[in-house]
Amino acid sequence: MAVKSTKVASTLKLTMVVGVDLKGKDKHATKRLSNLKVAALDADIFAVGQAISNIKAYPLVGLDREDQFSLVNV
Repeated sequence: MAVKSTKVASTLKLTMVVGVDLKGKDKHATKRLSNLKVAALDADIFAVGQAISNIKAYPLVGLDREDQFSLVNV
């Protein structure tokens, strides 16, 4: 059985440090930006994430691309 995968969606996930808990560990918050073009290059998405982090009040600690694929039996 052969399976074909097709990328159907991409999301940019930004992870920021928003404070410190009672034990002194960093608190994290995430912001997801969906509806990215599935053909967008990783370098372009990274540049957008960096630009967004420059206007955010909290420091960026993670920048991830999450892709969703559709699987079809061929």
